[in-house]
Amino acid sequence: MRNWETLDADVVLLMDRHFTPGRGGRGVERVVMHHNAAVLTVEQVHRVWQDRPASAHYQVESGGRIGQLVWDDDTAWHAADPDVNQTSIGIEVSNSAGAEQDWPISDTAIEEAAHLAAAVCAHFDLGRPAAGTTIRWHSEFAATTCPYHLAPGGRYHETFMDRAGHWFDEMTGAAG
Repeated sequence: MRNWETLDADVVLLMDRHFTPGRGGRGVERVVMHHNAAVLTVEQVHRVWQDRPASAHYQVESGGRIGQLVWDDDTAWHAADPDVNQTSIGIEVSNSAGAEQDWPISDTAIEEAAHLAAAVCAHFDLGRPAAGTTIRWHSEFAATTCPYHLAPGGRYHETFMDRAGHWFDEMTGAAG
């Protein structure tokens, strides 16, 4: 990320379809986490979504590079719920291997995704990242296991939430 405070991503590769301009007069209330169920770069996700009616605001690559695909002021199509889409920022996280290894996510991607989630919470004055309120999971809104290991009970959930809290405290000077 070039600038966490302003949410200036490492790369900006905007979708030209499969999102809705604006937020219908609504504000950001939460972050919704996803995993790719694939090993994908920002460019690869962009290509996939050109042909699939889906999008997210950010993609976190396995190596930690973060790309913005939909502006924060616009509505990405990521939660399978128009109301949730209008009131959230969608963050996709690349896996580091596939199904044969049970969809792992690299430590670097977890760290950068947690930092990004914290930065979004700080930027939009959502408060400290909290599972179930400011941080939500795609599986809460659609019949999917996404974000799999990042969701409550998943292999990376506690680490992700701990690191998001750490980064929020660092960025805001709050005591966790």
